[in-house]
Amino acid sequence: ASRPRTLPEPAFPGAMRLASRLLRTASRHRNQELCATEAIRLRKVSSLSQQPPQRPDAADSPWRTLAAREAYRNPWLSVTEYQVVRPDGAPGIYGVVDPGDNVTIVALDDDQQVWVVEDFLYTIQRWSWFLPSGAIDPEEDPLRAARRELLEETGLRAARWELLGAYYLSFGISTQRSYLYLARELTAGAPQRDPAEARMTTRRMPLTEALAASKLSETASAITTLGLMLAREALQVSDE
Repeated sequence: ASRPRTLPEPAFPGAMRLASRLLRTASRHRNQELCATEAIRLRKVSSLSQQPPQRPDAADSPWRTLAAREAYRNPWLSVTEYQVVRPDGAPGIYGVVDPGDNVTIVALDDDQQVWVVEDFLYTIQRWSWFLPSGAIDPEEDPLRAARRELLEETGLRAARWELLGAYYLSFGISTQRSYLYLARELTAGAPQRDPAEARMTTRRMPLTEALAASKLSETASAITTLGLMLAREALQVSDE
């Protein structure tokens, strides 16, 4: 039977051991540097704040907030992670997205035609039509934001405005609330859209047709369906 082959001893075993030790030391120092850099980054970006919570718990809340940290921010939204005690008494975390409140407008002309816009929705990767809507700027009044958004997206101005309600859009993860307005006595003009809305188009639909289509999920926007329903009810009340 053949004997297993063995590798020859290195010509300079001491040098090899020294080189190996140096490589391990260099690797350890490099890892320490990387760990230190990462620790600094984490402290800056995602370390848990020991400051008081950004908002107090409601008096009747079964949840208890212990601490809060801002996990992410960009020009359009922020994400806050709360360290909490859940209603069952167990510790946990709760992430809340805050894009700020927005407005949605049912712009209805004298022929009972509602103005809608159509655009590509990046988040769900599809085209859809929906009611004009947009963010309320900091310190901006909701009605003023509604006038601005209607003008920017459709070019329309309205002489009559009616607040239909304010509704949270996804309260399981977000604080965002949408103010719904009915806009009447319209005057047409040129849209003033943002560059990201370059492919947006505008069209009119009979209110009854738009409502029927929205109930069949032909629009991706739940707030559009709600707005059309509330507008229809508001018109029925005014006709009585």
